[in-house]
Amino acid sequence: MTNDREEKIRARAYEIWQREGSEDGVALDHWIQAQEEVDAEPGADTEESARDPENLENRPPPPS
Repeated sequence: MTNDREEKIRARAYEIWQREGSEDGVALDHWIQAQEEVDAEPGADTEESARDPENLENRPPPPS
């Protein structure tokens, strides 16, 4: 995963977390949603392995 893409996902996941009430225990859901949104942007720098559900343990959590 590129650093720029990762930072975009991290920031988007944090925005989602704040928007949805800063609830604990939903970080992975927000990370996946953010990843999908960032990857859907025009010209997105995607890596197939980074979107692989089997690779969830390698994803860093969003900021808390």
